[in-house]
Amino acid sequence: MEDNDNAILAEGGRVGYWYTFNDETAGATQMPPPDPEGTGETPFTMTELAPARGQSTIAARSWGSGFETWGAGFGFDLNSPEGAKAAYDASAYAGITFWAKIGAGSVTSATVMISDPGTDPEGGVCTDECDKWSMSLSLTEEWQQFTIPFADLKQGGWGTPAGTDQIDATQLYSIQFQVGVAPEFDLYIDDLGFYN
Repeated sequence: MEDNDNAILAEGGRVGYWYTFNDETAGATQMPPPDPEGTGETPFTMTELAPARGQSTIAARSWGSGFETWGAGFGFDLNSPEGAKAAYDASAYAGITFWAKIGAGSVTSATVMISDPGTDPEGGVCTDECDKWSMSLSLTEEWQQFTIPFADLKQGGWGTPAGTDQIDATQLYSIQFQVGVAPEFDLYIDDLGFYN
């Protein structure tokens, strides 16, 4: 995040951009705002940290209120050159690691979600009910580091079954963070990466 733009670090064949999404509840608000048509008119903007978290001065953040159906979130695709989403081979890694916290007055839980061919529309298995591989996070106003093995991710049990009991790390599409229905949310994510 330190380069302060909406692109992920173009390394290891990864090309992607941060974005926001939500359940489109009338009157609800989310910042940065979604760009559903992909026009680029409202690109995701990073947030300056005050105070800094060690050497980190910039983080990804989304905040808002009023979502009543399933909530809101933000994330990025791992391989989307020119906006066309494709799979990314992350089999060289064991999982993901990141730092997270919430702002004052925010809901204290969120979910990290990763999609593969069985849990992303691009894979052709699910269409509307894409139940991504996920894990719940319990958050506070203090920064916490999370290290999540791919093997620990599970489907939520509400959507289309992936057809397997474990994520296919050879074909990952996106990494996202979502909050459920809550009066207010304010979620920060920093130093996100894969680990061996």
